[in-house]
Amino acid sequence: MAIMKNSMVSILVGLWMISCFVEAEKGDYVPAMFVLGDSLGDAGTNNYIPNCRLRANFKPYGVSYFHYPTGRFTDGRTTFDFVATYLGLPFSPPYLQPKADFSRGINFASAGCGLLDSTAADQNVLPMSHQVAQFEHFSLSLRKTYPSGAAQAKSYLKKSIYCISIGTNDIGDYVANDTSQNTTTPQEFVALLLSKFDQYITRLYRAGARKFLVMNIPAFACDPDFRFMNNGECSETANQLHVAYNTGLKSHVAHLSQKLSGLTIITFKAYDILLNILKNGEAYGFTETKSACCGSGLFNAEVRCGRTTPNDLFCHDINAYVFWDWIHPTDKVYYMFSQQIWSGNSSIIYPFNLSTLISGKKASGF
Repeated sequence: MAIMKNSMVSILVGLWMISCFVEAEKGDYVPAMFVLGDSLGDAGTNNYIPNCRLRANFKPYGVSYFHYPTGRFTDGRTTFDFVATYLGLPFSPPYLQPKADFSRGINFASAGCGLLDSTAADQNVLPMSHQVAQFEHFSLSLRKTYPSGAAQAKSYLKKSIYCISIGTNDIGDYVANDTSQNTTTPQEFVALLLSKFDQYITRLYRAGARKFLVMNIPAFACDPDFRFMNNGECSETANQLHVAYNTGLKSHVAHLSQKLSGLTIITFKAYDILLNILKNGEAYGFTETKSACCGSGLFNAEVRCGRTTPNDLFCHDINAYVFWDWIHPTDKVYYMFSQQIWSGNSSIIYPFNLSTLISGKKASGF
């Protein structure tokens, strides 16, 4: 599978980069936002991968905001779309999207992918290793094309924000695979995932990235899909792995921050806030915390969103639901995530929020 776009070079390093370099020198200005990871960040990457089996390019995806399917696995925007708006940036387009404007950021995220290349390999998605290689290619193209402006290119990359959401699918595959569980202990598996995380952050750092927003694994052990497979109950096995990974992630982030000079990683505790929403739904305006809005059958997860008859079948009040489809939250939940990322306290976004990271840049309105 091709992971680079040779035709992109002229786009990526055109005249727009000169203006971005100039702007990047201004105080707390954020020149671009880059997104890597899975379906929590995918803005349509999988639409452009030949024979990819995990896509959201059909109705009713996108119904709440775009009013057409964009490839995002939700009814509207993702958390990182909202974050881009806070930063005064446009939504980062997929790296594989032809003729896209990449001057203010790129989205590399691919639904279904994981930290391990083996995760969802049969679905023909782009694993994290390929996404990191794509960013390395982008970074190198800047430096090669503008050797006299290497310092400006370095500043552009340094001041940009790098958003990462990854790990959920790795654990999902592990829980569903008896062979993996018989050959690798949960502790060994989590250690392997965290080792891969370290490797990818280090590679991105060496390619010029410095400011990271990392989302830990949300409380998806209680999503409609797991409930459907577990007689209405949450998956305790998946939950234990989520907690173990998130606990280890905190120490790995601390180690990386000490090891790599100038590196800053803020970690959004998506697990905590989603779990709180699921336990106290009505307090947040949700009346349905177990079933998906879109889909049919048990918990609306037995037949997945867009595969029903008619294929645009979904609930009447999307804002009353935590989950849009069998695993992915609604636009409303993602907005709530973004609020905490931007201005939450250290119990949710650690060690400080995004507005602090970028020196108090004021949020734009929605």
